[in-house]
Amino acid sequence: MGGARAHRKAHDKPLAPPAKAVIISRAFYREATQTTLLVTLTFLSLYVVVSLVKLLSEAANGQFPAHIVFLLLGLELLKNLAMILPLTVFVGLLLAVARWYRDNEITVLAACGVGLGQLLRPAYVWTAGVAALIAAIAFYLAPMAALLLHKVKVENTSAYAAGIIPGRFNHTHNGRAIFYVQKVGPHGELHDIFVSATEFGKSGVLVAKRGYEYKNPHTGLRFLVLLNGRRYQGIPGQANFRILRYRTYALRVRRHRFTTLTAVTHDEVPTLTLLHSNRPRAIAEWQWRLAQPLSLFILTPLALVFAYTDSRRGAFAPLFAAVLTYFAYVNLLSIAHALLARGQIPSMVGLWWVHGLFALLAAYLFVRRVHGRSLLPVTFRRS
Repeated sequence: MGGARAHRKAHDKPLAPPAKAVIISRAFYREATQTTLLVTLTFLSLYVVVSLVKLLSEAANGQFPAHIVFLLLGLELLKNLAMILPLTVFVGLLLAVARWYRDNEITVLAACGVGLGQLLRPAYVWTAGVAALIAAIAFYLAPMAALLLHKVKVENTSAYAAGIIPGRFNHTHNGRAIFYVQKVGPHGELHDIFVSATEFGKSGVLVAKRGYEYKNPHTGLRFLVLLNGRRYQGIPGQANFRILRYRTYALRVRRHRFTTLTAVTHDEVPTLTLLHSNRPRAIAEWQWRLAQPLSLFILTPLALVFAYTDSRRGAFAPLFAAVLTYFAYVNLLSIAHALLARGQIPSMVGLWWVHGLFALLAAYLFVRRVHGRSLLPVTFRRS
């Protein structure tokens, strides 16, 4: 009896403050991680769909072969992942804390002596882990993916820049002929060529098993040269239908417009190389990469501030002001990045003034939220 009573009294004792903080932190980590993963998967799915449609359109236009579409998609995703994750982490953290507000868990925690200020510590611990992941992507994986993307495009579009694209119908320079090439051999030889052309007001069809592309070294003009083929000229069903054999037949082809992929851009340069450069563009690129993980430490208190909601405001009521603030932050960073790259502002100012401005804004709004005040010092009342 005495042992059971003592055991019951031990369970009735309130938790010690360290144990209470550990339980709250674990609950926060679990909630923030689950919500952020869901938001990240949603954003990445939308990005993959939009990028895939764009790449398939470019492949259909002959800018690169279709078999590298998914390789380009993976590299594009890895290249831009460090810019996508801060938004998804910000929205995920905001929705997680907003759910605690809607379910009155924040109210219960406040009654237990755990206010919004105490939640900032586990929020920053969780953000630090995510920021480390984003830093690894921004400083190492994203430049590597950008460089691989550049190499893949250069290696796979060189054969397509000539104007002769296998597997689709092409036009000559004057648009009077349409030709089709079934495939291009490893050494540039063309196979199974079909041409529908109009010359001197007469329509005709040319076919050849083999051919090649010729570029005039003096004029730079490109020609489709057909070997040992036939030309069918006339109107089918009439007596004046003619069949001609030829040994060599040349057609001038139209060159497709492609972006030159020879120069390496700054987003493809390794981070260590940028750090040893004094050029404004290199400094701007380095500060831009640093801004991606650094922005999370400024967005975290803003997420806690804008997460305040109740059952009357709805689940997504805080999103409008939060996303508006986020895009204002990112747009100012983009403007500062462009000015720094052009050398119009010193490197000591760089992107730091944007971080400082929004850090002060986050601190100001967070203090007002902790003390239960409205975010704006002036309240608007209905008359």
